[in-house]
Amino acid sequence: MNRLLRRSWTLSVGARLLLGLVPSLLSAGLVAGLVYWGEYGRQAPHAIVAAAAVLAACTLVVTLWNVRYLVRRFDRVTEMIVAEAARRAGGERSGGTDEFDRIEQVVGDLGHALTRSEAERARADAQGAARLQEQSTLLAALVRDTLARLDEVRMPLHILLEAKFGDLNENQEELLRDARTASDEMDAALRRMGQVADADRDAMPVQRELVQLNDVVRAILPLIRASAERHGARVALSLEPGLPRIQADRARLAEALTLLATLSASASDGTHPVGVSTRREGREAVIELSPLPPSPSGAGAALAERLVMVQGGTVVRGADRFEVRVGGT
Repeated sequence: MNRLLRRSWTLSVGARLLLGLVPSLLSAGLVAGLVYWGEYGRQAPHAIVAAAAVLAACTLVVTLWNVRYLVRRFDRVTEMIVAEAARRAGGERSGGTDEFDRIEQVVGDLGHALTRSEAERARADAQGAARLQEQSTLLAALVRDTLARLDEVRMPLHILLEAKFGDLNENQEELLRDARTASDEMDAALRRMGQVADADRDAMPVQRELVQLNDVVRAILPLIRASAERHGARVALSLEPGLPRIQADRARLAEALTLLATLSASASDGTHPVGVSTRREGREAVIELSPLPPSPSGAGAALAERLVMVQGGTVVRGADRFEVRVGGT
């Protein structure tokens, strides 16, 4: 019963203040009546006087009830705020003149803490950007030095295979061919890492122009088919007509799509085709490449994402496919 009564008397602060105003308004009307009957020759009825007394008492009771409720809730909120601030600060808080001073002090401390936090975050972001720039610069320099040393290895291998100084048996020729193939693959991987480092330090030049996305896909389609055939798969092509022209670097976009398509072909088991499709979403052009490798990582995936990113696009890895999104004009 008590719980039901408490629920029925659950009022907001504004409702409580308005409730305290109602008896006062009625009392004002009774005072006007008393003024009328208080003139010479008139006598106020006893009922009017009794009603005025009752309303005055009700006004006092309701006002005291509302004030007591507001003070109790305000004290509780103040204690919670100050206690939480003291817990976070690890010590006791100074009292202050009244509750408003204590709340003002807590809010001021929170404002200072927020300012310090934002300054520390900005400093950490700046330090992280500086470290990334430094690491990218070091990586680019390391790639250049390694490529120079690798060329010193590739040249003797090429000479030994093309200009024989003596008779080589089949095993020796096969070993030399494997060594040259490995050095060529290492050269390609290092060059990709160098491009990744250039993109991370904003040193990759981009020549953007208006291009038709379907034309870019058709230009690299032979490369995609060749990669799919090496893995015993076919290519399922679906190009939506009327796509918006996009601002992009044609060569870098084609290279990124080729890298992602190569990854998709490597994940194909031969029973499912390598899917290549385009579509329009609002002002964006979207290229889908499937299937998605189990762990699409390495220099190829990183470079493809950077090549799209420097053009203002994104590479989204879905549940089973790559999605390359490039904004339209």
